[in-house]
Amino acid sequence: MRYRRAAKALMRLSPDYLRKYTPEEIDEMEWESLETAISLWIQHFELAVKTVFVSEKKLCKQVLGGHSEVLIWLECFVKIADKIMAVFFRFGEGVARSNSEPQKLFKLLEMFDSLEKMKPEFSEIFEGESGADICIRFRELEKLLVHASSKVFWEFGLQIEGTSDGFAPPQDGSIPKLVRYAVNYLKYLTTETYSAPMAKVLRAEQIWKAGILSKPDTDWNLLKDAISNIMEALQRHIASKSSSYRDKVLPHIFVMNTYWYIYMRSRNTELGKLLGEQYMKRKYKSAAEESAYMYQWQSWGTLVRLLGKEESEEQDTKAAAAFVRGKLEAFFKCFDEISQRHAGGYSIPDADLRAQLRGATVKLVVPVYSEFLKTHSKLLPGKSYVTPESLQELVDHVFNGTDRSGNRRLKRRDPKDSVPGRKSASMEGELKNLRRS
Repeated sequence: MRYRRAAKALMRLSPDYLRKYTPEEIDEMEWESLETAISLWIQHFELAVKTVFVSEKKLCKQVLGGHSEVLIWLECFVKIADKIMAVFFRFGEGVARSNSEPQKLFKLLEMFDSLEKMKPEFSEIFEGESGADICIRFRELEKLLVHASSKVFWEFGLQIEGTSDGFAPPQDGSIPKLVRYAVNYLKYLTTETYSAPMAKVLRAEQIWKAGILSKPDTDWNLLKDAISNIMEALQRHIASKSSSYRDKVLPHIFVMNTYWYIYMRSRNTELGKLLGEQYMKRKYKSAAEESAYMYQWQSWGTLVRLLGKEESEEQDTKAAAAFVRGKLEAFFKCFDEISQRHAGGYSIPDADLRAQLRGATVKLVVPVYSEFLKTHSKLLPGKSYVTPESLQELVDHVFNGTDRSGNRRLKRRDPKDSVPGRKSASMEGELKNLRRS
């Protein structure tokens, strides 16, 4: 009778989601439905333990506490709770045994964290020999969640490592979706909500592998090492993709864009603090700057080299003037080609990076051009050439994404497109987008 009343109390919460509990049934659920079901499971599990079973235990003690057999009331209570707990346990076990998908990590950690916080009260409610079996199943569920969380995390790194699959990188040198996803995934994981339970999972795994007498590293270092491994896998992925470009400039644009994105999106976040500012600068900012230098020299250095080639040895003024005009024509023909490549094939989505490149390019090209005009001013008619100021405007147009007439040309993307993580809610939304594959 008491079991039916306790079960009826929980049925008012409409726990229909508990009817699907095998790993196969869990795998067939839409992610949004599963996510909702897990959130409800956490709430209902806690409510059952802290409210329903606490009340039932008190009632059993009041009614049966005076019985000649001292522990009969406790056994009666456990029998009432056992069938209800079995339903909760089997759903949790089904989730833990289901497929390992990256976005599932956060829900697994929420489940694990809720059990960790509930553990003292659970042991107190289901005390003694009567509650031993329920407590064992509770611990087994915790263990399953630790294994499942660890497996999802490490498989995420392997998925990144294993994407050297022959697929071409973005043809305009922009940031790959995988990099955006991975960076924001790790940012989300290192927030206060998930970093502590993730560190506990890593510590538990280490103790189980090394033995109870081993001295595990601190939670901070365990998490730092684990995250660093994923970041290194991401670096190898980037290196693999960059080597597949045929255009000699695009690899530098790709690496520059990608490492700059990682650095800018990670600094001043919990992820950046965990890895350390010096680590971030050395691994990503420096790599982005080196690639930016190589991009600039490969793309814009051609103009400098054109004006710096051999001087005319012609003694005849007309021949010398023709030589200088030929140089200028070659210079602006090359400039137009560079401009067209930027308009049709190169993407530099970050506005700050674009501004820095624009300034550096002006400093590289304009002084050389100005010096060339000054050196050959006697051979050039007064208004027959583009002034240094006008050349600077032309460079500005290239990086602002417009042509000489002000029409939009340079391919640009909003750096926040498809980038979750600005708020926790938006990150959860992005995690939903990575479907089972």
